[in-house]
Amino acid sequence: MTKRLIVNGDDFGLNKDTSDTIIFAHKYGVLSSTTVMTERGAFDYAAKIIKENPNLKTGLHIDLDQIFLMDVPKGFFKRLVKVTPYMKERIKVAINKQLDKFLKAGFTLSHFDSHHHAHMHPEVFPIVAQKAKELNVPVRFCGKYYCGKAYRWIEEEVLIPILKEFDLKYPQVFSNQFMLTEDYEVGEVMLHPSFLDKSGAFELAKCVSPDLKIRIKENNIEIISFADLK
Repeated sequence: MTKRLIVNGDDFGLNKDTSDTIIFAHKYGVLSSTTVMTERGAFDYAAKIIKENPNLKTGLHIDLDQIFLMDVPKGFFKRLVKVTPYMKERIKVAINKQLDKFLKAGFTLSHFDSHHHAHMHPEVFPIVAQKAKELNVPVRFCGKYYCGKAYRWIEEEVLIPILKEFDLKYPQVFSNQFMLTEDYEVGEVMLHPSFLDKSGAFELAKCVSPDLKIRIKENNIEIISFADLK
């Protein structure tokens, strides 16, 4: 059985380094997808260089850091931030504003995910699911990767029912490591490649490794994008 794997580079538009590295990983490696940050410094630059790389599929990397006051990622499920009605309205406005900016810049929407996995919060996920349903696009689903053992009930009792309610498409397996021997039908690898950051440079080296391409072929894996799930 052929396994299908999405290789996504997060934070396109965060800064010039991240944006350039994602393009490099797409051209010379196996990176098939990226997600765009509309509210960061290199958004205009990202909108320019994506025109030269039409085969790189682009989703919206929903950025709610200002609403949740997240300067350092600590994980929502480690503290389960309470979403007030006022915050919920701000979240809806932010998503619509970012999506509008994304589309007006000429990007084509392949899927939704989010910075610091904010969309996985149980009170935010229905908002994103509704929008994904309206636009007929898949979503990233972090599942076990994000909920962890302590909050597994959220995945099983809250998040998966939302996926079913809105009949959304999504990769069933999610990781920040290449999954070459595991059993799955569709998986997603999340990368943060960089020329300048040490850990990001390591991820870039893996992504463009000739050995990785050989192992992908040996394990009968097809590299796809979120657009192939529609």
